[in-house]
Amino acid sequence: MAVIVVVPNPDTETGPQRIAAALLSSLRAVRGQVPGADRIKVVEFADLRSLPEPPAPATESERIERQLLEGWWGAAVRTGQGRGEPADLPRALGETAHFAHQPRPPEDTARELRRYLTDRKFRHELRDRAQACIGPETQVVIGHALGGLIAYEALCAVSDQAAVSLVTLGPALCGPSVVFDLLDPAPRSNQGEWPASVRHWSNIVAHTDLTALSESRLTARFGPGIDDLVIEPHAVTESLNGYLLDRSTGLAVATGLATEYR
Repeated sequence: MAVIVVVPNPDTETGPQRIAAALLSSLRAVRGQVPGADRIKVVEFADLRSLPEPPAPATESERIERQLLEGWWGAAVRTGQGRGEPADLPRALGETAHFAHQPRPPEDTARELRRYLTDRKFRHELRDRAQACIGPETQVVIGHALGGLIAYEALCAVSDQAAVSLVTLGPALCGPSVVFDLLDPAPRSNQGEWPASVRHWSNIVAHTDLTALSESRLTARFGPGIDDLVIEPHAVTESLNGYLLDRSTGLAVATGLATEYR
């Protein structure tokens, strides 16, 4: 089993070798333990993206996707990337600094996240794929964007069969409230469940990452004990490799590798 498991956004076009190389470079930069590349597992979802989506009430799907887009636009206004109430919300979001650097338009990003939240089979397939990669030897689990949500739910399912540091990078968990409301397991008394397998949690969000700025500090949703960090990088870092190459990520992963939880 891998000592580090990376759960990328399912739509990433970056290959596992490039992701592992960026992570190793980050660990070297902070002088942390550097595991062999064969001890890093990048979860791959390409084959699952083609699964057909079952019919669903269009009004409900549209409502959730609209809530996601509106939440991201609210973050755009707060961060100075947008102004006012645009007539064409997807287009306005697509012109922001964040989405201008993304490979997919905002409406496609919203559709994929909504599908994960509402398509039970799709959700379980992705979550089970991630969960199967996490074992007793795993020390650090990294999740980016929707992959951060998948990693969180997989670790909830793992229970205490593992003991890891969780590092979330611009996770969907920090997105609009509809994401939090539809978590599995569901929040109780407006607080999310803390995965029994997680001994330490670092949450890192770039100050321009609109999809993760509705609630950038996860302590508000999951309680105390999370090291929340909003970073202001010199370059656009909303891509997975951009986050991985940031010093804060290297330090968080290095700390997880250096800590014995069992």
